[in-house]
Amino acid sequence: MAGKKKIYAVKRGRSTGLFNSWPDCQKQVAGFPGAVYKGFATAAEAMRWLSGVSNAEEKAYARQKAQPRAARSAAAPKRTAARPSAAASAEDADYILYTDGSCLRNPNGPGGWAAVITDVRTGAVTELSDGEHSTTNNRMELSAAIAGLSAIGQPSKIALYTDSQYLRRAFVNRWLVNWKRRGWKKADGNPVLNQDLWMQLDALYSRHQVQFHWVKGHVGIEQNERCDQLAKAAAMAHR
Repeated sequence: MAGKKKIYAVKRGRSTGLFNSWPDCQKQVAGFPGAVYKGFATAAEAMRWLSGVSNAEEKAYARQKAQPRAARSAAAPKRTAARPSAAASAEDADYILYTDGSCLRNPNGPGGWAAVITDVRTGAVTELSDGEHSTTNNRMELSAAIAGLSAIGQPSKIALYTDSQYLRRAFVNRWLVNWKRRGWKKADGNPVLNQDLWMQLDALYSRHQVQFHWVKGHVGIEQNERCDQLAKAAAMAHR
């Protein structure tokens, strides 16, 4: 009987995060000085470890979960720090979201977008993709993020991984805040491109707690590579 599939977490390596197979994890840690990684039975356990929870805290959390609900409620005042607070770690997420966009001819060529969503609690993975006949690479990057965030219905903590600095910097560097302050104008006074998509993203960002992470594309990160495959397939379908 085959063993249960593991989830691998890399805390220090070429790329960090969760990986669904040992070969993908191995690419990040093999030959990397001081690599730190570990295998887990579930994505939730892996995320707690990435968030800096100690072995003792993990055991305390496991014991707490094993108690009847009434016992857990009674013990609430003595709660340990087994689970980080909302602001404790960038990796303390309910969902891991990878997004990517592709355009076969940029601009005004056929393009596609893709989003891969992992529910940290259950490990369930959802894949979304679509495209347009005439678009740009940036519009597809934004469309991927919109689709992924929209698919997560209730307000959640989301770690969003993207290889688009255009998308990430708009939030991390507060471009979006400044565009809105100027009436959707850039610093040079010209209109902001893709305003319709940015407005949708702004609303979704306000609903969720989103932490943006940049990943280098085409270096073997499983979810990023899968997004790239789905986005390119969607773009081909819209030729």
